[in-house]
Amino acid sequence: MLEGLNSVAWHEIDHAYGPALDTPGHLRALLSNDPEEVAQAIRDLDRTIHEEGGFVCPAATAVLPFLVEVMPVLGADHRAALLDMIERIACYGDAEQVDRGWHAAWASARPQLEDVLRDLQ
Repeated sequence: MLEGLNSVAWHEIDHAYGPALDTPGHLRALLSNDPEEVAQAIRDLDRTIHEEGGFVCPAATAVLPFLVEVMPVLGADHRAALLDMIERIACYGDAEQVDRGWHAAWASARPQLEDVLRDLQ
């Protein structure tokens, strides 16, 4: 799981506070056995990969496939929180500043998310 995470040039990808160097750690924390660590990772990602109504940054585009990948292994509450975050970011697709790769990433992730959610019901 999270294969390819170390291949991403996180130092070249920006989130809301600059280079997304902390993002791989947040993604890895989603797989923790500690529910509070997972919840904190979701909050950290939510805080850094977008700004509400402001912009969808390149980090959002880069993390989306990893979020889809970990979704099935999360507990129900964490899965709901992560899905809520993803849906809010997707709604910002018409914001003034949207990473140019976001729309393609969302188009690819949406059917995968629907499959994951259908399988979990």
